[in-house]
Formats: sequence, C-alpha cells, structure tokens
Amino acid sequence: MRDILQLMVVLFCLPGTWAQGESEEAHQGLQTSGQTSTDIWVELRALRDMVVEQKVELTYTKAELQTQRDKVASLEKENAQAAELAALVCRVTTSEKDVTALREELNLSKNELLLSKSRLDNIEKAIAGSPKVAFSAGLTTAGKIGPFNIETPLVYSRVFTNIGESYSPITGIFTAPVKGVYYFRFTAFNNKKGEWMAVNMYHNSQRMLHNSELSDVHSFIANALILQLEKGSVVYMRLHQGNGLYDNASTWNTFSGFLMFPL
Repeated sequence: MRDILQLMVVLFCLPGTWAQGESEEAHQGLQTSGQTSTDIWVELRALRDMVVEQKVELTYTKAELQTQRDKVASLEKENAQAAELAALVCRVTTSEKDVTALREELNLSKNELLLSKSRLDNIEKAIAGSPKVAFSAGLTTAGKIGPFNIETPLVYSRVFTNIGESYSPITGIFTAPVKGVYYFRFTAFNNKKGEWMAVNMYHNSQRMLHNSELSDVHSFIANALILQLEKGSVVYMRLHQGNGLYDNASTWNTFSGFLMFPL
C-alpha cells in the first residue's frame, strides 16, 4: 500500500518536473527528441492506469475480506448456538432420566402400597371370618362369700358382656369355641380383716394360677393369663378352701376374657 502511494505521488508530480526540466534545457540550449517525450508519457499513463486498477482490486479485496469476516462471525455465532443447543439437549436428557427414575420409584411405591393393601384386606378378611369371642362378668351383689371347707367353684352371675355366648353364668365356666389364643383376667376383694382370700384359675383340670392375700380391712388382688386353648377347652375360677371374698353392686370381683386370634 505504501509503495502504491509513493508511485502515485511520482505520477502526479511528473508533469511539473518535466516542465521544469524542459525550461532548464531551453535555458542551457539543449534539444530533446519529441519522440522520446511521447514514449515517456505513454509509459507514465500506463503506470497510472495500473495503479488505478490495483486500487480497484484492493477495494474488491477489502470487500471480500469483510464478507469473509462476516461469514466467520456468522459461523462462530452458529457454533455458539449449536453449543447452547447441545447443552440444552443434555439438560433435557438429564431431566428425562430424572423423570424416568421418579416414575420407577413411584411405581415401586405404588406396588408396595398395593401389596400392603392386599395384606390388610387379607387380615380384615381373616378377622371378619374369625369368630367374635369376649365376655366379662361380676361375681355377686350378695356380700360375703365363704369361707368353705373345700375348694368351691366361683360363678360370676352378673354378665356384662358375652359375645359368642361362650361363657355360662350358670356354671361360671368359659368354653373355647375354636382353637386359638385367649386372654383371661380376674379381680378379687375381701373386707374382713385377718381373713385370707385366695382364688385359683383352671384350664380344664389343671390349675394354672393361684393368688392369695391376707385381708387388712380392704384387700384387693388381680392377675391375668394368656392361654392357648383347643376347641372345647374350659377355663374357670375357684375359691380356695378356708378363704373368703366380699362383693356388692360395686363389682369388686370380676372374671373376663376374649379370643386374641384363632389358630
């Protein structure tokens, strides 16, 4: 570019220089051939035309360079957009994986819930299909019971609950309607100071429990057992020989039981 500018300066300065030289030659009395001057001017014009063409080519080159720069900028922008798109696709893919994992976890929870519901339904069906057995009774309202010379059955005649009709208020005996596990509980009371009170719980003919207490005006005992019974097994209470109890409308003495679950 610098060389081209210098050449243009020379071209535009030549006419003046030539005139000055011609004057000096005239002054010095020298003669120059007209044909030579014409050739020089032709060459100078050719050089000037070449410079103009190079300027035009340079302008085109600059325009093409700018076009290439614009293309590069456009490609860079497209590459940046492609990178953003790739990042977005990656995030979407990750989100889809998270959603899939969440769906799988939800399906597992749903299956567990269905399994729990199925188990609950089975338990409810089993409970619904099992017999309902429960009783609770008070001893008497007559006051003093005993003492007796022999062990005596206790008949709890004041029935409060007798679901399944497995307890007899006439004999005081509970008869198991099905094989299963049963819970039994009793309470006993005596208000005669210095008199022993003692009760026994029997399973069939076997004594399973014996509780006793020396009465001190107001004495109270209570206990419970869980027994596995066969269908037809019996459970009942007896007053130990030589011991006494006391009961009235306050229901100090009770005998209760229920079926926990069948076997």
